[in-house]
Amino acid sequence: MIEGKIVEFDCKIEKLTYPTGISENDFKIYTVRVDENKFPKIKQNSWRKYSIKGEMHELEYDVNYHIIAEELDDMKYGVTYKVNRITVDKPKSLDDMYKFLRSILTFKQAENLFSSYPDIVDKIINGDLDDIDLSKIKGVGEKAFSRIKNKIVDNFVLADLLILLGEDISISMVRRLYDKYTSVELVKKELSENPYHCLCGLTGVGFITADELILKLEKNKNLSFIENIKTSQGRCLYAIQYTLQKNEEEGHTRYHLKRLKEDVEKLVPEAEYNFTSCIKDEEMFHYEMVGNQLFVSNKSTYNTEKYIHETLVEGLNIKNEYDIDVSKYYSIDNVLLSDEQQKLLEVLCKENIVILNGSAGTGKTYTTKAVIEMLKGNEITFDIMAPTGKAAKVINSYTGVEATTIHRGLQYRPPNFYYNTKNKLRSKVIIVDEFSMVDIFLFKHLLEAIDFKNTKLLLIGDNAQLPSVSCGNLLHDLLYSKVIPIVNLSVVFRYDDGGLMKVATDVRDGKPYLDKNCNDKIIPFGENRDYHFVNIHKRETIDNMIGIYNQLLKKYDPKEIMVLTAYKKGEYGSIVLNNYLQMIVNKKQNHSNYIESESIKYYEGDLVIQIKNNYKAKEIINIKTGFDLELDIEISDKKVLIANGETGIIKTIEKDKIIIDFNDVLVVYSAKDMSMVNLGYALTIHKSQGDSVKAIILITPSSHTYMLNSNLIYVGLTRMKKRCFHLGDIKTVNTAVEIKANLERETWMKDLFKTK
Repeated sequence: MIEGKIVEFDCKIEKLTYPTGISENDFKIYTVRVDENKFPKIKQNSWRKYSIKGEMHELEYDVNYHIIAEELDDMKYGVTYKVNRITVDKPKSLDDMYKFLRSILTFKQAENLFSSYPDIVDKIINGDLDDIDLSKIKGVGEKAFSRIKNKIVDNFVLADLLILLGEDISISMVRRLYDKYTSVELVKKELSENPYHCLCGLTGVGFITADELILKLEKNKNLSFIENIKTSQGRCLYAIQYTLQKNEEEGHTRYHLKRLKEDVEKLVPEAEYNFTSCIKDEEMFHYEMVGNQLFVSNKSTYNTEKYIHETLVEGLNIKNEYDIDVSKYYSIDNVLLSDEQQKLLEVLCKENIVILNGSAGTGKTYTTKAVIEMLKGNEITFDIMAPTGKAAKVINSYTGVEATTIHRGLQYRPPNFYYNTKNKLRSKVIIVDEFSMVDIFLFKHLLEAIDFKNTKLLLIGDNAQLPSVSCGNLLHDLLYSKVIPIVNLSVVFRYDDGGLMKVATDVRDGKPYLDKNCNDKIIPFGENRDYHFVNIHKRETIDNMIGIYNQLLKKYDPKEIMVLTAYKKGEYGSIVLNNYLQMIVNKKQNHSNYIESESIKYYEGDLVIQIKNNYKAKEIINIKTGFDLELDIEISDKKVLIANGETGIIKTIEKDKIIIDFNDVLVVYSAKDMSMVNLGYALTIHKSQGDSVKAIILITPSSHTYMLNSNLIYVGLTRMKKRCFHLGDIKTVNTAVEIKANLERETWMKDLFKTK
């Protein structure tokens, strides 16, 4: 690619050539018409077309655009023009306004709108919409008017902001700034007076991105700031918040003050001298001496852990005993419970808060079923909750009792929880499964909804599994608090069968289980051969995965098969593996009807996984197909949460609508929403926690050595119900099994229980 000179020319759109499907990406390629007499130096590409590309809004046909672009010459494709700036003349006359409306609307819509509001373009540009009455405009409803508004904003308002802020800011960021502040003047004011608050407040914009952009704006003198940015207190303050946020993303709730100061100094050396004054802001930060070390955290995070501690202690001190003959429930499905399992029934009747801790194969499911039978037999109401939809579905399949996510159990409708401090849960017992996955913020909401004078709490977990993705280490901290009553299940049933339960237990205990001298390609374990180790070289991994997956498809539905790996990226990461598996499973992947997001093409029928919490998902309550075969979707006026880790299936892709079924909850996504989704055929082991499917293919190549440990492999192995095929080499696995993950996290919780 040969970079060239900067040129200016006018053009009209001929065709959108990329993307060909639905995409949330602002990058586009258009072929355009150029007046050769006015702009004789503009060159055509290899197909004898004029071509422009770059990040830009959706351009309209029959509108004349002014382009400033860099001429690029490619040996294969010829000349194309990379757009630096694109503008369109604002309508000056009534005739110009009408022509612009005709370019974006039908003839009747444009005529009706123009006859009612001939100055509509100016009104939208100036934000003067109070006197607009859509009932007076035939054929223009809320949706059509929203589209008109967006087109005018894109073509005129955003163009002005892009010119003001320069080439360093993306059109998507400019759009979000305008959506937040609703006028160009307010955007300029907020950026000038409080730039870090302005940009860091946008979803998806972190401190590093904001800082880089703000410094460029100052250097290029695009804006006048009220203070020196490099040395400002605001810059230091947001650097502190960013560092604490990164620390929380790694699971910790507090940070050593000395290390925090060092990290902030590396980030913003010019502004570091503000550190002490910033950290003394008691409304934002909490700092405290623990032993001989000073720790600091966000005040809200500290208050969350403090609330959890105080509420649990208060709940434990309330006497709420059940007078039940528990011996009636010592046998479940004609199986006699062990002494450890029986103990839970006794402790739960006596105590208000109880933890049931047990590894895979120790009978947590049977013990839970015994609890349920006891509660049902004594007409004691209960709710079963889990941190994810997958985990809720698993415990439902094992117990036959309806289970929900914690969010749905608390009836979360963004931004509020229906059950809260003022409106408590009615049930007498709340059972939470997969508690190791619950973070401090979600647990606080649950505790707010529990009245311990009326309700008991049973927490079920496995302390060998990975802790929550978000911050906190609740199961670990509560187990070692020596305050909460604990029932530990230690006997592993079916260990002597020699199959998966033996392998998982040995892995959990850090015992290498593979014979280092074995040269067999396939090594089966157990009487029923539920676990197979496939001893392969790294280069054979993909072919073997595909071969095993194809065999499993003869017996299982794709939803019942899960491929697991340690990494998201890389040669054997979930992204690459998903591409292979999509080609095997989804026969629609050659069709033209798809949606593209983050360079991934999604088709109807694809399995997907949510990769970040979506608090504003639009739930579908009715779908109709009109006479023109277009979908008429009725959407609930209340939003639903689609949580990080939820899996779903794409049911329909039509125009700008993507309908996804997330565990029987139908939602409609736009192309932009799909940036919160990935293909779900292959998952990282972290993402799979809480799930359970019939067949697992676990991939642990030698290239993943530095990530692998006994806890990670243990979680991967224990996702299976019937069969597990483990692909790797013996040395890598045996080495990893002897490595214990450091599940310790820096939290206030453990010290709150020690000192209070």
